[in-house]
Amino acid sequence: MAVDGLLAVGGILSLTLGISGLILARNQKLEVIWNKRFAAQLLCWIFISKGVANSLRSVGYETELWRVILYAGHFTDQIFGGLIMLLALIFPVPILRTRKQFKIGIGVVLVYSIISLGAAVFISINTPLASFLGLYLVPGFIWTLVYLKFRFMSGHEDNEEVQGVADVAILLLILMIGHILFRWVGMFTGSNYFYFMDLYGGNFLNDYMWSQGLAAAVIFGLVIVCGEVIQATRGRVRATSYVIFTYMSIGVLSHIVYGSVELVGSGGGTLTGTELKGLSAWQQIWTEITATLHFTMMRPILGLYIFFRYGLIRISEDNEQVGKTMAIVLIVVATSALLEIVQSLIPLTEMLSAGILGVAIAFGIGWEERSFQSLISNPLRFPIRTKGTYFPELEFDKNEYRQLDRALTIMLPFLMFVAFLLHWSLVNPF
Repeated sequence: MAVDGLLAVGGILSLTLGISGLILARNQKLEVIWNKRFAAQLLCWIFISKGVANSLRSVGYETELWRVILYAGHFTDQIFGGLIMLLALIFPVPILRTRKQFKIGIGVVLVYSIISLGAAVFISINTPLASFLGLYLVPGFIWTLVYLKFRFMSGHEDNEEVQGVADVAILLLILMIGHILFRWVGMFTGSNYFYFMDLYGGNFLNDYMWSQGLAAAVIFGLVIVCGEVIQATRGRVRATSYVIFTYMSIGVLSHIVYGSVELVGSGGGTLTGTELKGLSAWQQIWTEITATLHFTMMRPILGLYIFFRYGLIRISEDNEQVGKTMAIVLIVVATSALLEIVQSLIPLTEMLSAGILGVAIAFGIGWEERSFQSLISNPLRFPIRTKGTYFPELEFDKNEYRQLDRALTIMLPFLMFVAFLLHWSLVNPF
């Protein structure tokens, strides 16, 4: 399967998760603490914005509407960055601890987002002002500190609630920077495949600040993997330990695969190979099954797990069918896409691939049913015993939650329209 096809699949998965999650979050009857309620909304819109971006970019830039794709993708990435920042400030542990602080935090992120969007429109898309320079640095720093605090909290080493906070911090960090961890060795070897990642190019300060963010992401990953190694020596290996070990191990293998590759092109993107030259056929395949797979399928799967396992969305009889349908769609689509990847590596006849797909879907649905019931049956409630200390109780009415949805429902279509205006005006993005 071509990378563009995977991006389209990723768009479908992300949009499905985001829209279904909003429906579930709005209609849930069971009580959810305020920071989890807002976190559910933010995560939903994060996936909606990424779904739009992936869907647009799957078309490629070899089209008359390339400006629309470029600007719309950039705008949705900026929304993604602002929402990630807000998410880190309230979940899993609220940094904003009062209603006043919460409003100030939203205001600061909103102002910065407006400045960033305005700079992309009126200056250039690759100016430092048009980039969310703290995208990896600030959330990564917060989630790493949360991980260290709760994983190594004295006297709570075996407390599932306390350790669960550290677990979700790891998962959120991986969701955000997992693709960077696949290439972490390249930072220390000064490899082109690492420092060329995700850059538009053409602006030294922008490239420098972005490279700084990539380096910070690697440091956060190394801190967590070292922490999990220490815990492993104490016999406290958790499921999230294996996740971070896997990502970092693939990073070592990626260095072997990419070696001394020299990339050329106008933009680094995600090393998809769509805009770049310098990757061999095998290296492009490796990119598909690592970084691109993370962007397109692992992020929604991680999001689904976080929603249900950590109680951001509580399932009852009223909304169980919607939640189950969402999980089934994710599993079936992801299974089909994975089979296509296998088929691209190992040539199969159409009849054989159809048979394998049927079997894979059957097993996938069965797995989904068991996993779904397991996730919703006993969601992890963050430390009840420390409630008030780390988790302040704030009151918000339903209209305040809905205001966020309304604002983003207006913002996304408006920015898409702006992208079309810039295209019709033949604006030079750079």
